[in-house]
Amino acid sequence: MHINSARLRELRTGRQWSQEQLANLSGLNLRTIQRLESGAKISTESLRALAAVFEVPAESLLTGNPSPSQPALEAMRDGVLRGLEFTGTTPRADFWWFALAVAMVLAFAQLFAEAIGQWALEITSLLVLLPWIAACTRRLRDAGLNPWWQLISLAPVGGILVLLYLLTYPTKAKEAAEVAAG
Repeated sequence: MHINSARLRELRTGRQWSQEQLANLSGLNLRTIQRLESGAKISTESLRALAAVFEVPAESLLTGNPSPSQPALEAMRDGVLRGLEFTGTTPRADFWWFALAVAMVLAFAQLFAEAIGQWALEITSLLVLLPWIAACTRRLRDAGLNPWWQLISLAPVGGILVLLYLLTYPTKAKEAAEVAAG
């Protein structure tokens, strides 16, 4: 969670409190207050303490930006909606939630295949193939890798393992931002 540092500073200065006074009233460390006013992430406990001191709802102290990682169902839904989209990127967590959704669909298809026939699994496999390739393309691009790395999955046994390893790489943009900030 990211705190709205401008709102925090505004509430503090509106009451004419110094950072030290706010730290004493909230029970937080002075360094924590300084970090929060510069836009650092906030823990749930710190958020509750500040909301209690300012007598405001905790949500009003947070930024309106969505978190970098979507909730699981939203990530799965987004993966399905972007199923044929090969442009752009997909964050690592969202990709793996989509991968879980694909695995669950294939597992259910396997159950139905035993009940109504093998054709159910074959059709389902074909239906998830293109969205899977598109999601892998976006994920590899997000990791700063060439999407053509997917072709390595055609190599027997080890190819799939190499591709899965490449899909776990962190986002390249985040690494660049961390280097610039550090």
